[in-house]
Order: sequence, then structure tokens, then C-alpha cells
Amino acid sequence: MSDISPTHDLNAEAVSEHSLSYWQLVRKRFRRNRYGMFGLIGCLIVITLGVFSGFFAPYETATKDRSAIYSPPQAVHFFAPEGGLARPYVLGFEEIMDPNTFEITFEPSVDKRVPIQFFVKAEPWSVLGITFETRLFGGANGEFVHLIGTDGVGRDVLSRMIHGSRITLMMGFMVMSAALVIGTVVGVSSGYFGGVFDLVAQRVIEFVKSFPDLPLYLALVAILPRRADPMTIFILFASILVLLQWANLARELRGKVISIRSVEYVRAAVAVGASDKRIMLRHIIPNVSSHMIVWATYTLPEVILLETFLSFLGVGVQAPMVSWGVMLNQVRDFQSLASAPWLMAPVGIIILSVLAFNALGDGLRDAMDPYSND
Repeated sequence: MSDISPTHDLNAEAVSEHSLSYWQLVRKRFRRNRYGMFGLIGCLIVITLGVFSGFFAPYETATKDRSAIYSPPQAVHFFAPEGGLARPYVLGFEEIMDPNTFEITFEPSVDKRVPIQFFVKAEPWSVLGITFETRLFGGANGEFVHLIGTDGVGRDVLSRMIHGSRITLMMGFMVMSAALVIGTVVGVSSGYFGGVFDLVAQRVIEFVKSFPDLPLYLALVAILPRRADPMTIFILFASILVLLQWANLARELRGKVISIRSVEYVRAAVAVGASDKRIMLRHIIPNVSSHMIVWATYTLPEVILLETFLSFLGVGVQAPMVSWGVMLNQVRDFQSLASAPWLMAPVGIIILSVLAFNALGDGLRDAMDPYSND
């Protein structure tokens, strides 16, 4: 007869559970959160598309197909017209004009079959200073393939949408990272030191938060020099977003630090003569790091939406740089939207990206909250 009882097994499991570190428990709880894992996978897909946009996009942003202006999306076919499986291909279009209304329609032509090739050698692209010439797919013999159609000058919408993810995500991560650093420094210092620094910092935060968000954004963006280099405008635009994003985090961290600085281990560190720098780096910041991580995952999609909205209005990222908002700027009038609804394709990836980052933030929040239910 075995000496190990069920109670002993439960106790051993409990001891094993309690022996895990905080971050090990967070990782374990996060893996059990399906919604959070869905968000993580979605975020990794979007980030991968942005980093390796040159590989996934069949063409560069400025590549034009003069023979396909406002061409509709091409469906991928896997069966030959005569029957049986075939190599993936798309059909070209024939332009047909109505003699009465002069309206042009596009009809697929079986005679214009374009086979799809994978890992094709095409226009060179680079990442981290390394140049490559291989792209995921393209048309055979250098022919054009437009899976989501083209815009008014014959540029491939899918390629521009993939390349645009790099600019949009770069804006999001730059603004989120800079606001995270500034908000952490100001919030932790304000809550820990108090006194005059806290008084001044809180008045500055109140001043920043006292303005209505949208009118303030539009007013600040309106002063950007329109004749400047697009990269200069990009950096100035990101700086304006940072200027108005750090205040919320600073105020939230101040409240948490005020409650943490009075706990026993912080008071003990002060009693043994630990420096302020050591106390903040070893005791204060690690205890608010979970809040900082969750704040970052929620701020990133907010910045993506804000950049898209302002660029859609024409006051954000400027051409020839391509972002999702710049692409949507092309369909501000109903006539363009009615004639080429596929130009709204960036809306889909914007929604998916925002949902993915929000799902990741919800999953991290639940995993880091010791009082949430598994």
C-alpha cells in the first residue's frame, strides 16, 4: 500500500505553486488566458509584418502599374477553367465602358491568366542595414498581381498597406516608449519626494490635462512646417503626441508610489541608509512595473488610432511616407469611396491591430492582478 496520500499530493502541488516567482506566476496565468494569447499572437503578426514589410509586400510603395488604375481586387484561383487543380493564379481585367453612361467596369479575362510565384526575386529591400532581393510572392515573369486592387495612380494597395504598418507601428512604439519614460520619471519622483517638486509636477499635469484633447492636437499639429522634410514632420508629430500622453501615467504612478513608500520594506531600506536612487530602482519601480506594462499595451493602440485619424485629416504623417492614415486620406470624398471601396482596406488591419493590442493588455492585466479569478 502506497504511503503517499491525495492530501500529500495536494500539499506538494501547493508548495510547488507557491515556490514560483511573481513573474513565473504571471506567465503561467497569462498562458491560461485564451483572449490574451489571441492578442499576443495578433500583435506578433502585425509587428512581423511591419519589421519585414519588404518581404511580405510584393512591391514598393511607389511602384506603379500604369495599366491598372483603380483596378479591383484580383481573386486567387486554384482550379483551371478546363477542370482540375492548377497552380495558384489570378485573372487580369478588361475595361468595358458603358456607351450610355460612360461608366467603366472591370471584367475578369480568362485570357489574361497570371500565375503566382512564391519567393520571387524582385526589387531589393532592407532591414537593419541588410539588403535582400527575395519577396514572399509575385506574378510570374514580373507581371503585376493586385490582391486588394490598386489606387488612382496604379499603386498596389496590399503593398502600401503592409509598408504602412511599419510607419504606423514605429510612430506608436516611439510615442509609447518616450511617454513611458517621461511619465515614469515624473510620476515616481513626484510620489517619492513630494514637497515642491510634487506641487510643481502636479500643476503641470493639470495644465496639460485641462485642454480638450482633439482641439489641442489639431492646434499643435497645425503649427508644423508643411515645407519641411517628411521625416522632420514625422519626428515633430511624434513629439507632440508624447507631450500629451505622459501626463496620465505620471499621475497614476504618483498615487501608487505614495502608498508604496510607507510600507515596511521601504521604511526599512530608509532606516539602514539606502540611497534614494537605490530605493526607487530596487523597491519602488519593480512594484509599479506591472502597471507600466499594462499602461503601455493600452496606450499603443490609442496612439495608432490617433495617428491614423490625424493623418486621415491630412495633418499627421505626410507623403511620400506611407501610413494607414495616409492611405485613408485618399478616400475622404464619397466619389472615391463609391468607385474604389477597396481603398478602405487599411480599416480592417487597423481594427485587428487595435483589438489585438487591447486583448494583450486585458490578458496582462488579469495575469498581473493577484485578486483576479483564473
